[in-house]
Amino acid sequence: MNTPPKAPLRRRMRAPAWSTVPLLLSSCASLDPAADIHQAATLSAARLHTGVAEIWAQPVDSPSIAWDGATSLTAETAIIVALQNEPELRSELARIAEHRADLGQAQVLPNPTIAFGIGMATDGLSGSPAIVQGLQALTWLWTRPDRIAVAEASLQQTILTASSTTIDLAARVSTSHAKVLAAQALVTLDAENLDITEQTFALIQRRNDVGEASKLDLDRSEVDAQNARSNLVAAERELEQAKLALLLDIGWPGHHTDWSAAEPVGITPPQEQDDIWLCELAATQRLDLAAAQAAVEKEVAGLALAGTRKLPEVRFTFGWQRSFMDRKAVMPGASITIPILDNGDPAVAKAAARIEWARMQWLDLANHIEFSVRDAASKWRQAAAQAEITERGVLSAATGALIRSRAAYSEGVVDLTVLLLAQEQHIATQRTLVTQRLSEAVSLVELRRSVGGVFTPLPDAMTQGVVLDGGAS
Repeated sequence: MNTPPKAPLRRRMRAPAWSTVPLLLSSCASLDPAADIHQAATLSAARLHTGVAEIWAQPVDSPSIAWDGATSLTAETAIIVALQNEPELRSELARIAEHRADLGQAQVLPNPTIAFGIGMATDGLSGSPAIVQGLQALTWLWTRPDRIAVAEASLQQTILTASSTTIDLAARVSTSHAKVLAAQALVTLDAENLDITEQTFALIQRRNDVGEASKLDLDRSEVDAQNARSNLVAAERELEQAKLALLLDIGWPGHHTDWSAAEPVGITPPQEQDDIWLCELAATQRLDLAAAQAAVEKEVAGLALAGTRKLPEVRFTFGWQRSFMDRKAVMPGASITIPILDNGDPAVAKAAARIEWARMQWLDLANHIEFSVRDAASKWRQAAAQAEITERGVLSAATGALIRSRAAYSEGVVDLTVLLLAQEQHIATQRTLVTQRLSEAVSLVELRRSVGGVFTPLPDAMTQGVVLDGGAS
């Protein structure tokens, strides 16, 4: 019995400070998001073991060349196709470009304001006064660092969210692919069951022809065969629907379904299956948890920015003036907005509340991650154990019972009820095994996603956040 973990995720949220994002600083931020998208690809590739950056370099609206749309589709190929053609993922990359632009905007000096005017005498006397005045806000100088910190944290959050979305997409595609494989297996089983029931019907019909079986037995076997035929039709349509769901996940919803799935995603179960170890792994490798931490850092920077509302707003002015007497003068000056009526306290209180909100969002996510890890692990252990019992014990017994029942009925030792019951138990056992193997595969995929996309601990560079290239000095 595993001992419940002592909230390993929650312990990572200790006061007083959140980890600071390391920055490579330069004179100004670049507007090119290529480096940020590459970092998202690097974080994803470390978990998927796939060349994500190369796939993202391909156009989203061009079908992936990884699959020709007709040959058998493996899980790994399906993931590659989805990484290129799934639009939801690409929208996250567009948001990276958006927040990279926000970072550039945060470093730009506000544009100066220039005002001018020309006077005209209305009393008939000579003279034409003129004035030209320039105004430049200076408050930007002491709010710039905090604005940049907010923009950098937002960009980091977006990069981590895009990487997390990539991992989630790969897990979703793997699950959909496993469901197609299970649906294919059920179609095969129902086809075999239909063949068995038709053979049984033919056997009873021959016995009925020679007076060894009643018309009631013949009718019962025919009903059994017709039910098997109906089940096969349902299984074929369910297979079609599973394929359509997979096609949607990979970004090909309009593609035909005349193809088959092959080779499920290869996942090696975790070497250590202790819940505490799995939760600790999730605490360091879950990218959405790191994104939630970046959201807290953004609100902390926002609090510092709100604190500048307590400082005066200063504007520098410089003017040139010509009077009616044609006398000229320059007029340097300044305007100051004094925070007397609005002293900034509401803005600071709001920013502090948003920090607490972000912290609670992080904590709520940490709780759900801890639950999802333990829940997926429990479901995987259950499905694996049940499938083992069904395959080695129940199925072999059901198969032997069916063979003996057919032989005994042919010899007239047992009645039809025994044979039909054996057939029902055999097909039900086969269906149960397919369902259990599907549950085992799906829960293992979910467990891997829950711990961060990989069961092997990653190096620190792949777990400790994002290095932003082109930050502010």
